[in-house]
Amino acid sequence: MPDWRRRLPHPALVLVVVIWGLNFSVIKVVLGYLEPSVAALARYLLMLPILFGIAALLRVDLKYPKGQRWRYVFAGFVANGLYMVFFLEGMRTAGAAQGAIVLATAPVWIGLFAILAGQERSTPRLVIGGLVAFSGAVIVIVGGGAAIEGSTTGALLVLISAIVWAWSVILMRPLVASGSPFGVFTLTFPGGLLALLPYGIVPLVKTDWSAIPLYGWLAFGYLVLVAGIGGFSMYYKGLADVGPAKTGVVQFFIPPTAALFAWAAFGESLTWVQILGMAVVVAGTMVASAAATSSRSNTSPSE
Repeated sequence: MPDWRRRLPHPALVLVVVIWGLNFSVIKVVLGYLEPSVAALARYLLMLPILFGIAALLRVDLKYPKGQRWRYVFAGFVANGLYMVFFLEGMRTAGAAQGAIVLATAPVWIGLFAILAGQERSTPRLVIGGLVAFSGAVIVIVGGGAAIEGSTTGALLVLISAIVWAWSVILMRPLVASGSPFGVFTLTFPGGLLALLPYGIVPLVKTDWSAIPLYGWLAFGYLVLVAGIGGFSMYYKGLADVGPAKTGVVQFFIPPTAALFAWAAFGESLTWVQILGMAVVVAGTMVASAAATSSRSNTSPSE
């Protein structure tokens, strides 16, 4: 079996780039028919039985390790609850490509949190790369020219979601290291309900589901089955195989992929200032992630 710890691209992560790159455009379609809170909770309620059904068919062990139940629940609360709240609220007004670029700062936050958690060693390159990537995100957020204030607010919320996502990766890392990625994803998933139920239950009940056309249902199906179950399972597979620093490399390729899909679907384009910001984000993130990877090889050569 190939040793994906030492070489990229990991095939699961290549699919993640395509799936999540398209997902930004799909989300814009879904949010044209559903409130973010409704989309988040409905997606969750549909994914939950599907995940456990697949686990049963694959005979995946879904027993919590002794004394670890609440650790799994909390990781799910962050990864599947808080992250989705900030992300979908941000994508309500942020552009598809704009959201993808801002979310691309996640590897920087992963590296910084990994240092705080003792999973990585701090280096000047990591700090410098992080500052550069964050500066690029700021350029993208404020560089839309005639963009309405809501778009700036949306991009800021997506930035918060990137930070929350990075936190969740650090929480998930030791869990996937001791179990199958799909099994860990399924066991942590119920924790998301603690955030999503109070967030979306009232608007969910009030939603007129009959008003959603077939196009909207297909987009929602993609959000649940492909980007949700498929994308996250493959992401955690990559996380288990190559670690958080190298897994974060997929974020380099999602913004241009998302921009291409957004242009094809909506004719959405970026200003030259935002394109410059995207280049700064990618450059800074590459520097930071390279530093984190080097730190990992120096401190954990057996991984």
